Amino acid sequence: MKRRCVGWNCRNDEIWQKLASGILETRSTLDFEGCLLSLLNNRLNMIRSFIFLAFFLVSVHLSAEDTIYQKSKDKEYSFIIQDTPSALFTMRQSNESFLSVYRLGVNEINQNFPRRTSFYLQALLDLLFFTPLTHEEGHRSILTNEGIGAISKPYFNKQGAAYVTGVNNETLISLRNTNLPVFTRMYTAGLESDYTLLLREKSLLSWRDESYNVLWFEYIMRKLNLVYYYTTGLYNYNVGLKEENNELKQDIAGHDVYGAIRSLHNPTMEFKRYVDYKDLLPEEQKFVKRVGWRSLINLLDPSLLQKDWCIKDKYYVNFGLGYSMSPFGDFVDEHFWLRTHNLKTHFYLRQYQNKNNWFPAFGIDFADISLFRNFSSTAALHAWSQPKDFSFTQSEGQLGGAIDVLCKYRLPMKRKNNRLTGVSVNAGLIAKTQGFLPEEVAMNKHFGLRLGTSIWLK
Repeated sequence: MKRRCVGWNCRNDEIWQKLASGILETRSTLDFEGCLLSLLNNRLNMIRSFIFLAFFLVSVHLSAEDTIYQKSKDKEYSFIIQDTPSALFTMRQSNESFLSVYRLGVNEINQNFPRRTSFYLQALLDLLFFTPLTHEEGHRSILTNEGIGAISKPYFNKQGAAYVTGVNNETLISLRNTNLPVFTRMYTAGLESDYTLLLREKSLLSWRDESYNVLWFEYIMRKLNLVYYYTTGLYNYNVGLKEENNELKQDIAGHDVYGAIRSLHNPTMEFKRYVDYKDLLPEEQKFVKRVGWRSLINLLDPSLLQKDWCIKDKYYVNFGLGYSMSPFGDFVDEHFWLRTHNLKTHFYLRQYQNKNNWFPAFGIDFADISLFRNFSSTAALHAWSQPKDFSFTQSEGQLGGAIDVLCKYRLPMKRKNNRLTGVSVNAGLIAKTQGFLPEEVAMNKHFGLRLGTSIWLK
């Protein structure tokens, strides 16, 4: 996926390009094998480094004066340390952990800088770092789940685009020929990551677990970026990026929407990395218009105006409509949030569509259910009908579903004048049938475990 920006330049690192070649089995020297072995040996170190970075930000928080905080309610920041599969970060792992780091950072910025300076710093942090980082990680996570090495480069290069690199044409063509739904999802995964992050942020806002002055800029900019990307085809936009001579330096996706629509309509056509609007056939261009117009549904969202509703000072309610693409077409959904004194719940209805046929789905989740002292749980249930074998043309549906449970045991901290009020050990599991579930990288039948932690700050 390419996110355009002006004025940023970068140089590719030779050893990472060699490493990518090694993972793709185009290795010709022992250096490639050594690079691959080094990556595998250092995977846990990478995870430890990320967690260290998160707790470093926490230590900055703890060093500040308690008096700068206006609200007494504790805020939870959660991190996934290990997910399934364990190779690098899954989409869920990236979204949850990076969102917590972002909230920590913006909370600190808001408390220590004037409002206007805080706004500029948030813009810099969000537009040049956080948004492209999670977006490109979405693309990369799908390939990693298939055992294909790829390198996320979320900083903007001389063409003003963020890339996922390190994959040659032969590997991509092989994936297209053997697993077309995953190949299509490779294109849409960045937008899928954006969409599911928006749902995470909407839940935090609707349940009053985070304030608008922390998340509103990120929320509105990511939402507008999502809609903008989908609507580029409405005005026949051509990206116009030049293909790099070295395949390993090329982005895997080009324009996400155009590439995905080419994959859906003409998967046997000659492979082309950077598909532009002018390359699309009339039927494909028609589908681009469908995607563009439907994406405007995402703007039917009261949170864009910092709006929700309180009923009798007891019930907080919110809603929103959404749209995104899927590995077999696209979907529209309707979301509802409710918070009471002891209940936080989110319910959705979803309508999938391939080329011409509709398939219904729904889901519900309950957050932070208190089971006994210091022990809580979050549970989600999803059910769907999706086209059989993820087909773009079939009318026959296939039923499926998923159960996701997360348990937390919180260790309270009672040190005086300490803003850290608790640390928890988190353990989760997901069991699903074959089917597409946004943010879950596995599309086949799957049982996965994850471990993580949460911290609570005043």
